[in-house]
Amino acid sequence: MNLKLLENKRILIIAAHPDDEILGCGGTIIKLKKSHKIQVVFLTNGISARTKNKKSLIKRKSECLKLFKYLKIEKPIFLNFADNQLDKIPLLKIVKKKEKIIKKFNPMTVFTHYENCLNIDHQIAYKATITACRPLEKMPVKKILSFEVSSSTDWAIFQKKNFQPNYFVDISNEVKKKLNSLKYYKSEMRKYPHSRSLKAVESLSRMRGASSGCKFAEAFILIRHIDK
Repeated sequence: MNLKLLENKRILIIAAHPDDEILGCGGTIIKLKKSHKIQVVFLTNGISARTKNKKSLIKRKSECLKLFKYLKIEKPIFLNFADNQLDKIPLLKIVKKKEKIIKKFNPMTVFTHYENCLNIDHQIAYKATITACRPLEKMPVKKILSFEVSSSTDWAIFQKKNFQPNYFVDISNEVKKKLNSLKYYKSEMRKYPHSRSLKAVESLSRMRGASSGCKFAEAFILIRHIDK
């Protein structure tokens, strides 16, 4: 896979929940982290809708921070909206927070969710990202890609428009570390044959690789590419 489309050294990854970033583009993060400055933004804390237990929240964030330390990338930014409740928040409020981050970080490339994922937070994340990255004159973002998330993108089979990737990144050398990274999210991973199991994630990577002429790959939809 030719990564010239990602020639800018700043990449912003906008995910709804902790673990989405690894499921969707963990191999790509690992592949590019040495040559690019990567910033991950989580819209939610990933747990507040399920429990109000502060200890669980602290533990969840601690696991996430340990992962980022393992990957040796910048600490993530948490916007701390409630999990599975983004549809109750005015879209403009989410957009404005993203705009501030984009203005400060100045990325050329943005990765985010697919618009038709089953999870409502993923849908809102996509809408807010596209709005925050609208192509104004001084907008630094020139490339936007959508990633797939196991147990969300694949479960939305009733949608008229399913995930049809047109952009692949070879992660044959990174797939092992991607799978190891997912082990940090023990509370989110499931046993096979659940699609959010290590075995299923590996199988998906293998299938995407077979579709693009390599052993393992991650698949994306290129939403926008402004070549200047």
